[in-house]
Amino acid sequence: VMEAAVAARPEWVVHAATAQAERIMGAGKAQHYDAAVDWLRRARDAYRAAGREADWRGYIGGVRAQHGRKYKLMGLLDTMLKEKGT
Repeated sequence: VMEAAVAARPEWVVHAATAQAERIMGAGKAQHYDAAVDWLRRARDAYRAAGREADWRGYIGGVRAQHGRKYKLMGLLDTMLKEKGT
């Protein structure tokens, strides 16, 4: 559903996807970090669709600041960020 909504309602996708990712990251369950990064991918695509690349960079910088000690999560984020030059 979110993939279809990115073009029409990117703000909704940003809100919904980041909420899901933050819930997972906040729980601190490393075995679920890959799901959190999948949600962040959706958020990234929605930020881009809305023309809000700078807001995405600010958001992901905040995620790094808050969760920087979660090494598995940071590794997954680094991989995601290299995918499309984010």
